[in-house]
Amino acid sequence: MYEILLYSPELDQRFDHFVESESVNGTFLQTRRFLNYHPAGRFNDASFALQKSGTIVAYFPGVVVEGNRFVSHAGSTFGGPVISKDFYSGSRLPEILSEADRYLSKNFSGVTLKITPQLFSVESPELLEYTLEHLGYSRHTELSSFTPLSCDKDPFENCNKECRRIFKKSEGIGVEYRPLGKTEDFETFYRFLEISKAKHNVHPVHTLQELFDLKEIHIPENIRFRGIWDGETLVAAMMLFVFERTLTIHAQYIAPNPDYTKFQPTTALYVRAMREAAREKMKQFSWGISTENGGDYLNQTLIRFKESLGAKPCVNARYVK
Repeated sequence: MYEILLYSPELDQRFDHFVESESVNGTFLQTRRFLNYHPAGRFNDASFALQKSGTIVAYFPGVVVEGNRFVSHAGSTFGGPVISKDFYSGSRLPEILSEADRYLSKNFSGVTLKITPQLFSVESPELLEYTLEHLGYSRHTELSSFTPLSCDKDPFENCNKECRRIFKKSEGIGVEYRPLGKTEDFETFYRFLEISKAKHNVHPVHTLQELFDLKEIHIPENIRFRGIWDGETLVAAMMLFVFERTLTIHAQYIAPNPDYTKFQPTTALYVRAMREAAREKMKQFSWGISTENGGDYLNQTLIRFKESLGAKPCVNARYVK
């Protein structure tokens, strides 16, 4: 028999240990130390786990949204289910997900499960996807991108002719690539980010204070900020997530100086970030999605830019019922 274990704050450490040490597809994005950075009241948390004989076998971080729908997780790029290493098999997973589906169907009007993509999973998500499909969930995808990395190959070699020209021009100027350090660096980066997002009539998901909190308190080992400088001028900056289990670096935010015109700054910054990741023996550089409206619209300008830097296609999938 399986038992539903509803989330409460005293379970934070237990859930986080399961996600990071006992699962096949858990990442820091599904830990409570990450999810709890959201201010109280932003989400109506509905997270739960399934346990058998006192052992957690699956965890569903999630929230309730309008219409009493369960979404895993509205405060993260992807949520769940997160599955135990010992129970991720064709003989056990259908039983686990059937039990969870009964609970979800009884308590919510609908369900959206944003599963961990292959890039960030220790095991392939194909078994999970198959099982969800045969439980009546419909699959929806967004087009993402990644670049394979190797410490034996310079990522610059994957770039097209125009990107190489831009990068060499930045080298000729002598720009410096380094971590953001001073408070004013972060403030400048955030101002660039707001300007960049405003062009698309959106705002950054995180506030500046939330970025500080993530860096200093919640996920200091999983987040980094990098920039390039032309003398004293910050040319462009970015925020990166580090997924150590699958040796993947993910570009979460990038923002150029809107007044800088000597060269295309995002290209020069991306190449340097990929080079750093390759030197650290990371295996993949994740670019994130190039689609909008839940995957219905493909931004051709954005995907062409990523492909010019060696990006290859992959998908992020969500399952809806």
